[in-house]
Amino acid sequence: MISNTVFLFLDWLVVTLMGFLYWLIAGKILLPKEYGIVSTSLNLALMLSGISLLGINIANQKLIPEFIARKAKRKVNSLIKFSLKVSTLSSLSFSISLFLLSPFLSSILNIPQIAIIFASILLLAIAYSSQLGSIIYGFQNMKKFLITNVFGQIAKTSLAALLILLGFGYLGPLIAFIICFLIIDILRFLSIPFRREYAKINERKVLFDYAFPAFISNLAWTIFMNGQYVLLTALTNAGETGIFTVAMILTSLIAVIPNTLTLGLFPIISQLSIDHSTKKKQSYLIRLVFRYAFLITLPVALFLIIFSKPVILIFSSEKYLEASALFPILAFASIIYGCGNIFLRNLYAIGKTKLNRNIVIVTTLSFLIFAFPLISLFKAFGSALSYLLAVLILFFLSFYFIRKFLRVSLPLKDMGKILLASSIAFSFLYSATYFTSGLLIGLILSIVAAIIYLWILLSLNFYKKEDLKILEFFASKSPFFKKQLSLLLKFLSKRVK
Repeated sequence: MISNTVFLFLDWLVVTLMGFLYWLIAGKILLPKEYGIVSTSLNLALMLSGISLLGINIANQKLIPEFIARKAKRKVNSLIKFSLKVSTLSSLSFSISLFLLSPFLSSILNIPQIAIIFASILLLAIAYSSQLGSIIYGFQNMKKFLITNVFGQIAKTSLAALLILLGFGYLGPLIAFIICFLIIDILRFLSIPFRREYAKINERKVLFDYAFPAFISNLAWTIFMNGQYVLLTALTNAGETGIFTVAMILTSLIAVIPNTLTLGLFPIISQLSIDHSTKKKQSYLIRLVFRYAFLITLPVALFLIIFSKPVILIFSSEKYLEASALFPILAFASIIYGCGNIFLRNLYAIGKTKLNRNIVIVTTLSFLIFAFPLISLFKAFGSALSYLLAVLILFFLSFYFIRKFLRVSLPLKDMGKILLASSIAFSFLYSATYFTSGLLIGLILSIVAAIIYLWILLSLNFYKKEDLKILEFFASKSPFFKKQLSLLLKFLSKRVK
């Protein structure tokens, strides 16, 4: 689980940093109109590629680990063959349709037809990347998942800069994006252990019990996560949406850690779901991941709330400082969403796929019910409040239902210690920053607050043997600070029971 999480986090880091550099290059060289053409084309391809997979990629992530645990390797081969056939037919249909509709869509979207044609090619490349990636993920080979993305992302960023400088204009970034995913597709295809030994699988069950519920969940999730911006603009104005977007983007970083931990845990819970005697192990791991998610997200949320204005100025400009008022609500909403997603995602992992789908639908409908009156009354603040209420429903429903199948309990004692330690540490930070200014000083004070936070937790006997195992893993694998981590491990070993 530690290994999965580390490689998936590094993958997120690489994709995020390279993505930022890609858009920075495009923004510095391209005209605003060209920049808009690239953004529209890419988002169109990304959205349609996700829909075209029909949820079969999510089914792979669940079923491949399960078949491996059952030692049914022939069924794994049959599932890979079936999923590639379905995703190929579906994504190819979407790609051809987009190509044929390019003249019509060009006039509607007000972008050149050639950009939509490129988007149709990109749609196919992204769909294959996602499908092949789900197979590698199912085998839990997260290192290959990371490496394939690294090569693709480096190619994308460097080619985008080169092609723009050579005079390709907006086509440069689009070509670079296509080549990026073609490289990823080839590398992932070569990484998959294809075998010609097959066993019969229930293809109808794969589609209707696993793929389609995930497909509907993804559609509902898209409405929930992206529809709020459209709704806010429709009910107020684009200015309110701009303020909300900045706050949402920055606070959503809080959920990265619990979401990455959940992704690392998901195939393991799927493997353990083959035997009822492993329910205790599943409950133990889910509880452990929740503990680490809460341990990390709470101080990160408090940091963003305290330093909301400097962070906004780094990310955008002083025109968006109003967004700091939304940070307290959205920061805690991100904690609740991230922790609730641990339960929601693992409902799918234990085979409760339709229940997972229903919770996502209820969450989306709840948001829409709250959003109309609250946005009309409080504008961007109302949208933030609607999001908070919706993710609270997600959290409680997911926790309630997973307790019906696994004896999962919240680590209340540890949560109390985390709340106490974070309250003391960040009271110090808030008081200290009241008399100082500047982000550099703030970062130094934050390091001091983090040390206070960790020391108080040590005084409260918070740390356990599992924490030492994780520290031992990093000490053995880390190319840097190996000696320091070993000394810290030795120090903690004497104080942890």
